[in-house]
Amino acid sequence: MEALIRALSYKGIPLWRHVQVVQWTTQIVSGVLVVVLVVWFFANIGNAIQDREIPSGFGFLDREYQTPIGHSFLSYDSSDSFLYAFVVAFVNTLLVSVVGVILATALGIAVGVARISGNWLVSKIALAYIEFFRNVPLLVQLFFWFYIVVELPVWQDSYSVADLVFLNNRYLAIPFLSPSGLVGALVWVLVSVGGIGAAIFAYRRLIDREVRTGSAAYPILSGFAITFLVGALAWGVLSVATGDAPFSITVPNPQEPFGRVEGGFVLPGALITLMVGLVMYTAAFIAEIVRAGLQSVSRGQRESARALGLSGMTALRHVTFPQALRVIVPPLISQYLNLTKNSSLAGAIGYSDLTNVAKTMTQTAPAVSIFLMVMIAYLVLSLTYSLIGNLYNRHIRF
Repeated sequence: MEALIRALSYKGIPLWRHVQVVQWTTQIVSGVLVVVLVVWFFANIGNAIQDREIPSGFGFLDREYQTPIGHSFLSYDSSDSFLYAFVVAFVNTLLVSVVGVILATALGIAVGVARISGNWLVSKIALAYIEFFRNVPLLVQLFFWFYIVVELPVWQDSYSVADLVFLNNRYLAIPFLSPSGLVGALVWVLVSVGGIGAAIFAYRRLIDREVRTGSAAYPILSGFAITFLVGALAWGVLSVATGDAPFSITVPNPQEPFGRVEGGFVLPGALITLMVGLVMYTAAFIAEIVRAGLQSVSRGQRESARALGLSGMTALRHVTFPQALRVIVPPLISQYLNLTKNSSLAGAIGYSDLTNVAKTMTQTAPAVSIFLMVMIAYLVLSLTYSLIGNLYNRHIRF
């Protein structure tokens, strides 16, 4: 008996009492159960689809879609395939998600900082913003902004700024950069990216200098200055070397009879509505996350920073905010995921996002297969945000 117990022991502890053995056994059993349940679930779905002769499969992807897409950032024609149309819709959703995350983060941080401001009026305005936009359903807000856009003038009576910017109930058209030549534009972009890298390097060195010496080094201003100077220098050199600027500015020019715009960059009204609704709504939640994160830093830290002679903004940037990030980042990732998933409401206001285009595809293709692709696409976006956020959270952890 003792020999049997000794054989079933690990480091002198019986296996059924050893913490590591129990943990590993539990995880393995749980993993096996999850895999079995997933396989059983999809097997049942497959059998149900086959028994009921529900259309499925992915053979339709190489067929012509033959349906227009209202707005696309990629060039698209109705003769393109289902697969390419799906990619076009995915890019629409991706860009809405990325730009929305950036704008919502910037606005949310500003409102969150204003929420704890010592100025009574600023604090109450931030509170009113948070409570209003956080407690009104997003779909209602989208309809609200949509009807505001609809009430704008028709394109013939567009609001115009110096015949450069046009705003009406169909679109916002603004001047935009157009590459004069592919090689020159590509070289300028690469050099500018290098300038951004140099600016980041200088920013970190100047931050270290501020920490060591305690004197202001203006790292943010210096970073922007380096980026601008590198870009401007590259622009000038390429203009002289090639005889033409890397990019030229194209001005929007509405054309008769339907107001189609030549040149510039055109944002359709549905996209503007979607972006405004998503950003305003998500920023209200981000503001509360930022407020909670800032208030989680002990008061003694802020008082110590002020006692050392740091201004309120400097103390916020160097002392309070870095410590608050460990509290802010995890729920912030959840808000990024919510913004991405909430973009699927775009169909309610007529914007051609991934979900809206997929719904149209189901008229001529298997709905099960299409929405399986949609779910996978949103899952990839969400997992990407989670991965980036978790890596950053691990980087700033202390």
